[in-house]
Amino acid sequence: MMRLLLLYFLFVPLLFGYSYDELLLKAQASIFPKIMLLDKKIEKKLIKNRLIYTIVCDESDYGTALHVKQYIDNKFKGHFDKYPYEVKIVDFAHLDMKTPASAFYVLKSSRENIAKVAKIARERGVITFSYDIENLKEGLLLSLLIEKSTMIYLNKENLRDDVDFVSFLYQMVKFLDKDSF
Repeated sequence: MMRLLLLYFLFVPLLFGYSYDELLLKAQASIFPKIMLLDKKIEKKLIKNRLIYTIVCDESDYGTALHVKQYIDNKFKGHFDKYPYEVKIVDFAHLDMKTPASAFYVLKSSRENIAKVAKIARERGVITFSYDIENLKEGLLLSLLIEKSTMIYLNKENLRDDVDFVSFLYQMVKFLDKDSF
């Protein structure tokens, strides 16, 4: 009986997606849109005069993505500062170069899926945010952890000319490079 319970607790999370830290999801949903506004080239990322915040997830994490979208909508009420926005949820399987995005927020997934988002974002010059700091290894730009104090991590190897934040953000973040992982 104990073996069955052990197997159940080991395999159920694999079948139904990953588990997420609710506090971290809310913190990221509150902070990432504000960080996006610190990009000096944000005007170039408008799509039909709107910011499109695209959450990319596996099909099994659609509920988590929807929860993040609802939290963002409740908090920001249709505007990131002076910019109207729209939150879109896209499955990794449906993500391509035509997917509208001013920024990508990426939930947990396989290395291949994370690398796919990083490649698309790099080619299009948009910011990428990651739920999991480990995804920075695959080329995403920013993640946030809640430790003793909240820390924002920036993958400096993926910082490009088409993403240029205001200087005080660079003073606040902890820079990571490939040797940091």
